[in-house]
Amino acid sequence: MIEVWASPEPSIARVDATTVRDQGRETGFRARFSDIDAIADLGVAATRFPLLWEDGDLAWAAPRLERLRERGVAPIVTLLHHGSGPFETDLLDPAFPERFAAYAERVATRFPWVRRWTPINEPLTTARFATLYGVWYPNLRDDRAFGRAMLHQTRAQQLAMARIRRIVPEATFVLTDDLQRITAADPGVEGYAAFLRERVFLSVELVAGRIDDRHPLFTFLRGGCGIAEAELALVRAQATPPDLVAFDHYVHSERYVFTAPDGRIGDVPAVYVAGEPAPRCEPLLRAAWERLRLPLALGEVHIHASAGERVRWLAQHAADVAAVQTTGVDMRAIGAWAAFGLVDWHSLLRRREGVAEDGIFTFAGPDGVPQRTAVADAVTALVRGEPIAGAASGWWERDARLRTPAELLALADAGIAEGAHILASEALA
Repeated sequence: MIEVWASPEPSIARVDATTVRDQGRETGFRARFSDIDAIADLGVAATRFPLLWEDGDLAWAAPRLERLRERGVAPIVTLLHHGSGPFETDLLDPAFPERFAAYAERVATRFPWVRRWTPINEPLTTARFATLYGVWYPNLRDDRAFGRAMLHQTRAQQLAMARIRRIVPEATFVLTDDLQRITAADPGVEGYAAFLRERVFLSVELVAGRIDDRHPLFTFLRGGCGIAEAELALVRAQATPPDLVAFDHYVHSERYVFTAPDGRIGDVPAVYVAGEPAPRCEPLLRAAWERLRLPLALGEVHIHASAGERVRWLAQHAADVAAVQTTGVDMRAIGAWAAFGLVDWHSLLRRREGVAEDGIFTFAGPDGVPQRTAVADAVTALVRGEPIAGAASGWWERDARLRTPAELLALADAGIAEGAHILASEALA
């Protein structure tokens, strides 16, 4: 029997040196105790619960965690979600791992009955956005910074789980990250695409101590990122394999890379490219299982779309989970995401434009009351083992979405966020 999760979007992301976006406050989740019962009323087995380092408010968390326990919903406590910690530290701070582990110990001491832990959500994604793409603080595009960010987050998770398990010996480690597919459009980018395919599993294989001189990314980490062999040896010596890898699959997780006319490498969402298949997670889950041989889950299933299309997206993912289970893949859970919606993720939180998305419930903001959507009914049906269907098709399957790679690159060059591609592309007509 597959577990069903339902969880809020809680990111506290440091966008630049002075700007922080707190989705828990912007969606209203932080203010509404009633959201806990709304999640529990769905009948789900678990929820990814944010008790984030930047906030560290254990008094806020205590009654909510206790209510989850009363309602029979297991919290999967997350300590860092697309963040870089309080302002006195950051991903490149050599003290980051120890500081983070001290916070993890504090939380575990206060809540020793919690069994499931995600120390850092999507460490690879966070490192990519912060140190390779310049999107979040420290807003760099530098391989060496990327290597440091990955090393520090890896050591932070290893130290945190060690501290947690001293207090909660049976604690389980739930690692989350993005599940990607990479298409190479031409021979000129095949080597780069192969590198990106290897990088998909970097956060898992680092923390599990699997990266040695035989690993395809060893040379990149040593030479390109400047990580010393002694540092990698320490990571291997303190290997902390995840008990569960909960991959998150989004419509833009599948990428199309190509050689642009000016010679640079274009990297655009595959969903918009003619000839590319509509996104599906089944083949990606199979590949992850073959590679990792660790229990898997889908941690975040959400798309920016109408309620009926969001149900279709969830139904497709549930069908893919069922399909891979029949072939022996150890799938444990599927998680409906963004319980109370989210805001401005179309720009990865960089622009305060108030672009709100509904989730399982409607986006109500800090002053409103979320209402159930069709996704809530679908989640409850999944819990009961009942089929769900949703809309006849989703926008990710219809031809109206299609653009040429050149058009997509022009949108990026114009500063148009990928999440706004469909509407913004009309400006190029």
